[in-house]
Amino acid sequence: MRSYYEEWIERRRNQVRPQQVKCEKSYFKNHILAARVGGQKFGDFSLSGLAIHHLQALQDSLRAKRLGKRSYKAASINKFIGALQAMIKDARRTGAITVRLFDRDLFSKLPETDSQSDIDPYLPEERELILKGFLEHRRHYYPFVFHQFWTGSRPSEACALRRRDVDLIYGWERIEKSRVAGDESGTKTGPSNRQIRLHENLIDVLKDHVRFILEPDAYLFMTPDRTPIDESNFYKREWLSMLRKLKIRPRPFYNTRHSYASFMLSIGVKMAFVSAQTGDKEAMLRKHYARYLEELDPDRNWIEAAIRQSEKFSEKSEKSAFGRDQNLTRKMKKPLIPQGLKSGAGEEGRTPDLMLGKHTL
Repeated sequence: MRSYYEEWIERRRNQVRPQQVKCEKSYFKNHILAARVGGQKFGDFSLSGLAIHHLQALQDSLRAKRLGKRSYKAASINKFIGALQAMIKDARRTGAITVRLFDRDLFSKLPETDSQSDIDPYLPEERELILKGFLEHRRHYYPFVFHQFWTGSRPSEACALRRRDVDLIYGWERIEKSRVAGDESGTKTGPSNRQIRLHENLIDVLKDHVRFILEPDAYLFMTPDRTPIDESNFYKREWLSMLRKLKIRPRPFYNTRHSYASFMLSIGVKMAFVSAQTGDKEAMLRKHYARYLEELDPDRNWIEAAIRQSEKFSEKSEKSAFGRDQNLTRKMKKPLIPQGLKSGAGEEGRTPDLMLGKHTL
């Protein structure tokens, strides 16, 4: 198993994105090859002698393994096993094995009922504290962090941006590449290649930032040593350090993307606009950000007001337990007609999209 893995992971570099290779290396090194199954390390098993019951034993071993005081969640274990499945598929392709080990009738992934949502955005108050912290203490990275909070782009996409990709006159930015661990390649998916609109608050910050970036091919965001920003290093050295200083609960730097999407949806911005900005399909946004969509509960304010009014009336009324407020009754003389969901977030009186989230530091 171990020797075939070493050959496979090298071929993998030409098949998938660098970030995926990095993750699969970690899964095999820390969880799969080192796992003990029947008193033996899984990496020492013979690939040709691998059977389905070995996979089941590996899964059970991972379920029993603990991270600190907590067991691994089902979603994590499924990711580890998924990496092994990719290697086994390659082994069948090369003829190293012929048995179909991941037969759905005989081996199943763990149900992910214990998993929590990955959507854990920074709140607007936290966002402002973080931006102020970078402005005052790590000013060099302030435009980079500001950009992430107000575009919804992936950090890997921002790290690959060049000066030529940004048009501050018309307020547009073109995203076509990503940069992970020093390797530059395409974006995550086809829809991720996009042109996004820059809000006015971000344009103001970037205008000051690009004054001394003269070369069109120069990276938009760099370290003080004028090298491209590495997302992993930035997270460890700058991001976590700032969160500890500000006493803010640590979450991944990637979650700035969730902060942008959740904020935009919560203030009523059309989902089509958020989809165009982030590169996520509307169905995906609806799935992950449902709790931020006011349109799913358009009558909530009326319902809550009616409940409060009913409670106040019940305290004063001695007529009956089902007495009705006369004012509320007059308003509801006509039978209610179901209105359905609102067709949009409401455009009248709204601040233009470019003014949304105006920064006021």
